[in-house]
Amino acid sequence: MYQAVPALSQLQQALGGGFVSTRASTLHAIQANYPQAHTAKISRFFQQQSMGYQQLAASDLIITGSPNNNLLKPFSAKKIMVFHGTFAPLSVVEAKAMAHFDQLCVIGPRMMHIIEQAGLRDKARYSGYLPFLEHPAKDAVDRQQFLLNLGLDPNKKTVLYLPAGRPIGSWHLMAEKLIQQIPAEFNLILRPHPSGSVTARLKDKLGFMRLQQAIKKRGAAYLDLTLQKLSHLLAHADLVISDGTSPSEEALYYDLPQLFVQTNLYSRAVAKQILLDKNIETAHIESVLKLYDCGGLLMQNANNVAQLVENALANTSQFAQQRRDYFNYVFGAHDNIAQKALIESLRQYA
Repeated sequence: MYQAVPALSQLQQALGGGFVSTRASTLHAIQANYPQAHTAKISRFFQQQSMGYQQLAASDLIITGSPNNNLLKPFSAKKIMVFHGTFAPLSVVEAKAMAHFDQLCVIGPRMMHIIEQAGLRDKARYSGYLPFLEHPAKDAVDRQQFLLNLGLDPNKKTVLYLPAGRPIGSWHLMAEKLIQQIPAEFNLILRPHPSGSVTARLKDKLGFMRLQQAIKKRGAAYLDLTLQKLSHLLAHADLVISDGTSPSEEALYYDLPQLFVQTNLYSRAVAKQILLDKNIETAHIESVLKLYDCGGLLMQNANNVAQLVENALANTSQFAQQRRDYFNYVFGAHDNIAQKALIESLRQYA
């Protein structure tokens, strides 16, 4: 899936090799964002005859972002698991299902706790969050050029909306509402989850066309269907609105103020129930849910969106300590040393 590409691309650029996927849409998106990368498809109907299958069969090392044992079982290569997203809801049962990997690349302390409970400490190594390697430093000149390229005004504060994917995402509930209620004195960038853009259905495409009309009427807005790297969007944003999933945690890299959308589909309460249903220990659940203490809440039926945005931007330090504490809990160090050490060890192996 495309969500794994920002992590895998760092390894591909350092080690060579190429991307293999069963999804043509994912391969097209890779070619758009990482044109130097070699890609190959595994055909669902002619698996063993397809180029992707043959490349995996000839490989000595397979690094993947999907714990798909059935797909990987035929191949003799050493197998390494990295994680697409930050895997906040990872349970002990799900971790145990990854025992077929030779190595698990653990993002930080939160994940290591679950991996150790699953009895897989001997397979784990701290890798840090690999997509951070492509997160650019904040730079005023780069910001100006980036926003101008999107048709936005660099003199305006930029609000970035990053909803979760189906079935929990708030996109169909909130995207049009944000366009209507956040005034045009702010830039607004809307980026649907890749499950709705990279693998868009007809219903999704029609919805994007309708939103484009609303954006044209509003002005100072941009709909990103995965044409831009998420890391660059975060680097040049001033405020993130999200559902409290992986992008919310990734935004902590830049210490960005946040608003967390609360809907019937997904909220702090819903997230807690999901974790309870996975039999995750209570103390761990409470630690995971502290993400919602890192910013304000935006309710589904709110009619004061503009005021909430203005308050969040005017009080960027309000939740700063909570953001720092939560970043350390999820990711550990902010220095990317673990990522570089992983790449070097894999380079030596390769």
